[in-house]
Amino acid sequence: MESETVHKIPVVDLSGENLKPGTSCWRSTCNDVRKGLEEYGCLELVCSKPSLDFHHQVLGLLEELFKLPQEIKMKNVNPKPAHGYMGKISTFPIHEGMGIEYATNKEECQKFTTLMWPDGNDHFCETVHSYAMLVAELQKLLVMMLLESYGLEKHYESHINSTTYLLRLLKYRRSQADTNLGFKGHTDKSFMSILHQNHVKGLEIRTQDGEWIPYLPSSHTSFVVVVGDVGMAWSNDRIKSCYHRVIVNTEEVRYAVGMFSFLTGEIMAPEELIDDEHPVQYKPFQHQGLLDFYVSCNAQNKGDSNMVKAYCGV
Repeated sequence: MESETVHKIPVVDLSGENLKPGTSCWRSTCNDVRKGLEEYGCLELVCSKPSLDFHHQVLGLLEELFKLPQEIKMKNVNPKPAHGYMGKISTFPIHEGMGIEYATNKEECQKFTTLMWPDGNDHFCETVHSYAMLVAELQKLLVMMLLESYGLEKHYESHINSTTYLLRLLKYRRSQADTNLGFKGHTDKSFMSILHQNHVKGLEIRTQDGEWIPYLPSSHTSFVVVVGDVGMAWSNDRIKSCYHRVIVNTEEVRYAVGMFSFLTGEIMAPEELIDDEHPVQYKPFQHQGLLDFYVSCNAQNKGDSNMVKAYCGV
């Protein structure tokens, strides 16, 4: 009798020798990134940064932020879905989230900081912006490796130049709630999301055969990468978007930071990813158009990858 497959989120080491382009280690790591994303739509990256001190600083700022009065947090308004403040939602009472759009721009971090602390909070602004820059560089590296594995290096500059970032600051608190559901199963509407968290587990990934895998970071330098629906469409379905949820089974507070990337301009699969075995799956589309479609749609499955199929599938 054959044994059942034991699924585990793939882990890719992005430190040391693996980061020297042109070496056999680099090429092998590029392929590991592509294979992990193709098979699971996600992977864990173990990096050389952040330092333990910076890791604690970032998570400590989240604790400080979410202690602010409700009326202050609700000033974080953005018409785009899941871009502004989310909290006190009956279906997800343990979830609370805030967003800084264009977080790699320090002025945008300053605007958010001033909104929350009118008298100023330089430490928050500096730390959050530094974190956003660190993760943006990590994503650029990841995109470079993915493109190289597909033989698409010529598309790197245009891809990076069309990328913008949303930083989501997240809190999940079990106490006083009857449910342990932090966020229901869904796929992100981003190109790619990179998540970092404290020691409290909660994120779960669904495999293509329906099994849920719990994720717990290996260390304070671990990030989990989740491919969104736009990444799936861009890859012409070679990479499937990652269906995931948050379940918190402890009274401890789970803090996490998510960096979500979005693309400007027209999005279409590179011609190199289209062939007889992989015929074109999507019409060219705009990322904002997908978000608008998401907001207007009342379908039961709006949270999964069928949404992008309905919007621009061939």
